[in-house]
Amino acid sequence: MLGYSYLRLALALPLVAVIGCSSSEDSSPAEQPKPSLDGSVPTDASDASDASTDVPPDLPIDASEEADALEQPDTQACEPPPILQIDEDFFVDISEESGIQDENFVENPPVSIPINDHSRLGFADINGDGFDDIVMHSLFPNPKAGIPFEHLVFVNQQDGTFTNVSDASGLRDIQAGFFAFADVDNDGDQDVFAGLDITDLPNMRHQLLLNDGKGVFTVLADSGLEKITQTVASNAVFGDFDGDGDLDLFIANGQTSYLALDLLWLNDGTGVFTNVTATHLKGNRAAPSNGAVACDYDNDGDLDLFVSVYGVSQGGAQNFLFENDGTGKFKDVAVERGFASLPTGNYWTESTGYGTEPEPGKGPGTYVGGNGFGIDCADVNHDGLMDILITNISHPSSTDASRKWSDPTQLLINQGAAAGWTFKNEFLERGLPFNEGDVDGALMDYDNDGRIDISISRDKKYESSYTEPDQKSWFGLMHQQPDGTFKSVGVKSGINDPQLEWLRMKGAQNHAWSDIDHDGDLDLLVGGRDTGGGRPNFLFKNIVGSQNRWLAIRMIGDGVKVNRDAIGARVTIQDDERVFLREVRATRGMYNSMDTRVLHFGLGILGCSYQIEARWPDGTTVSLDPQAVGMNRYVTLRYPDAIEIP
Repeated sequence: MLGYSYLRLALALPLVAVIGCSSSEDSSPAEQPKPSLDGSVPTDASDASDASTDVPPDLPIDASEEADALEQPDTQACEPPPILQIDEDFFVDISEESGIQDENFVENPPVSIPINDHSRLGFADINGDGFDDIVMHSLFPNPKAGIPFEHLVFVNQQDGTFTNVSDASGLRDIQAGFFAFADVDNDGDQDVFAGLDITDLPNMRHQLLLNDGKGVFTVLADSGLEKITQTVASNAVFGDFDGDGDLDLFIANGQTSYLALDLLWLNDGTGVFTNVTATHLKGNRAAPSNGAVACDYDNDGDLDLFVSVYGVSQGGAQNFLFENDGTGKFKDVAVERGFASLPTGNYWTESTGYGTEPEPGKGPGTYVGGNGFGIDCADVNHDGLMDILITNISHPSSTDASRKWSDPTQLLINQGAAAGWTFKNEFLERGLPFNEGDVDGALMDYDNDGRIDISISRDKKYESSYTEPDQKSWFGLMHQQPDGTFKSVGVKSGINDPQLEWLRMKGAQNHAWSDIDHDGDLDLLVGGRDTGGGRPNFLFKNIVGSQNRWLAIRMIGDGVKVNRDAIGARVTIQDDERVFLREVRATRGMYNSMDTRVLHFGLGILGCSYQIEARWPDGTTVSLDPQAVGMNRYVTLRYPDAIEIP
């Protein structure tokens, strides 16, 4: 287990701060204790301001011992624990010692590499040990000029370090721009779709590779997917779209450069796929689809597809919302739901009205859209409905109409059934900052206070036009406040280092979240996009989230009624005031950013009395005993209601 002594902080907290049930309000800043150098936490609130958040020297600790030491909550009688907050340096850079920077870029390459990095990346448990491993892909090599694609694979050693197994995995030399992992044959391990994002490569096609159960992959020659001749994929999303218990595949095509049709392929249960695009994607059109995510936004039990589209000059760049009828047949309802494009324009301009006033002479479906990149879904406001984050590169200009009215990054709040399942953009009213270079984006709760936060990777090429930190290319981290607004904390988080600039962490590419050491909080993996001469990736250890109450649930289907990955399954925890909702997703965003499949709940604001319910993709819904599930630990839930405690 991880040998960093700051893991002892959870054990050193006063018992009530770890196991009790919270009140509906946070404690005041003066009541929030901070960890000291020796790992203890002052119990006297008056001493908290003097406590340091520095990381002490390494000492061995077994995370399983930590979990065993935490008592489980009494939901009938409890004291409200304070929520621990650290104002700065709550992430620690462990990139070098973790081993994940091995071979990230080529020193003194024999040939010129356009972008010398492996900054497309994500997490996947390739060897089935319950700990997420890391997969990285080279960004924009030049296969036509003899520079092939390359993939790096790092196996999690369960102690905060990773071992490079790129060759042994069989994945290093697969010619593809990105991977999408899923158990396509329901045998209990992660297989992989290898998607190509470049044209005019003779004899090169998308591929499907099967896992031997130990993390070694071989190509399945007759999956059907190798028949696809259109190789301009931007990402791929697995989900049981037709409800037959196996995982199907949606491929978003076009990226930032091509007008191409998206594709839908149904699985026969063995990993053999059939193209049903023509009959199952109504409203599909050729467009530069650049990001995709699947989630059940209308609470009808099936997975819908949200697709971000790039290029305001390409047909207005209208986004897709493919709504599932429950049988795997989709219809684009983006215009009706207010998702296709915003009426309003860019948030950042010298003139008034942009970002708040509607574009004159236009209407739904004809408003100028955006340059869409990342996309994610989560319940941001605790109402049991999936909301959407979509990141855009939006160039402010009062003289160029397509830029003046282009869509910036949006936080789209689901208005529910009464409002026709429409979305309302609340980006400005929630205090979120405009940035011209927003690319990959994610929704998660990094500090386990119970509120969904926002993370954003940003391109550096536009930052010279701005002076404020929030408009620069620092990695963006937005912390949700008790009133639903967001506070920008990225610059001081420990992720960014103003002294190092390009080395850490400006100009990020993809990023992904997972609890690499099972201490209860989400750690951060960030792709360092090359800025000249080569650049490695970065891994940041979270040292604040494990100090607040949490629960991690891994869901496993039976492989017959429910896919083994349980993609599309959800868990809700509901107290007297709010709903905490998590849903198992395959991938999100641009070029398949891959977060953990484990459902992580921050429970800092959870009330004293609550219920837990699981809903499976086949519609089976079960209530779970909060005492049996517990808190501050990992739990496995097997279809339909078997609870396993490691």
